[in-house]
Amino acid sequence: MPKKSRHQRSADNQSVAWYKWEFLRRNPEYRKNYDSFIAEFGSWFSEHGYWYDQTTEPWSQGNFRFFASVIAPRAKAICEKWAISDPYSPDWEFTRKGVYFYKPHFEVFLPTECRKDEAGRLWDFSKWPLSQDELERQLSEYEAAERGPRPDHEFVTMLDLRLPLKALLYEATERIKDRKRRYDRKHPAMRTVPAVRRRLNLYDVYLKVWDLATSGEKFEYIGALLFPREPQRLQRAKDSFKRANELVNGGYKELR
Repeated sequence: MPKKSRHQRSADNQSVAWYKWEFLRRNPEYRKNYDSFIAEFGSWFSEHGYWYDQTTEPWSQGNFRFFASVIAPRAKAICEKWAISDPYSPDWEFTRKGVYFYKPHFEVFLPTECRKDEAGRLWDFSKWPLSQDELERQLSEYEAAERGPRPDHEFVTMLDLRLPLKALLYEATERIKDRKRRYDRKHPAMRTVPAVRRRLNLYDVYLKVWDLATSGEKFEYIGALLFPREPQRLQRAKDSFKRANELVNGGYKELR
C-alpha cells in the first residue's frame, strides 16, 4: 500500500480531531460538566467577556486575577478530564476544517487538536507572572534566549507588556497554536503512532447510528435505513451503536 502524502496525513489528522469532538459533544457527562461550569461562571463571562472572544474589552488586572485563580482551575479540570484544550459548548458544530465562528468573522478552533498530556496546560496559571516585575524579568529571559539559533522544536516569542494581560494571554496562545501546527506539518513522522486504527470511513456511520438510536429509533429501522443491502443489517446497526457508545464514552481519546 503506497504511503500517504504529507498533505493527506495532515487532512486525516484534522478529520480525527473533528470526529473526536463529534463523539465528545454527544457525551451526557461532558454536557453536565460544561453546563455546571457555565452555571457557575456564565454571568461573569457575560459581563467581562469570554476568554476566547476577541471582540470584548480587555480584562482589568483584578478581573484577570479572579479568572486565573478561580475560573481557570475549574476549566483546567474539565480539559484534563476530557482531553481538550478548551471547554467549549457541546452545541457548537465545527466545520470539517476545524473552525467555529462564534461571531461573524471571529473563529475558534477544535479543542480536540491536542494530545492528552497537553490537555488543560493553557489553563494552568500556577506559575503565571501577575506582577509587572515578574513580567519584565520573564521578558529579559526571553530576550537572552533569543540570541543565537534555536532548533525548530523550540519557540521563543516577544510580547508587548503594555497590553492588558487578557490580550497578552490570547496573543501568546494563538502564536503557540500556530507554531505547533506548523511544526507538526513539517515533522509528520514525529507524531505518535495511532493507538487505535483509524476507521475514518466508519465514523460517520457510527455518529448517524448513535443519533438515531438515542432519539428513540429502533435498531430494525436503523439497519434498514443505513444498511439496506446487508443481510445482517440489524446486527450491523447494533454493532455500530456499540462502537459509537464506546467512542462517545471516552474512547475518542485514543483516536490518533
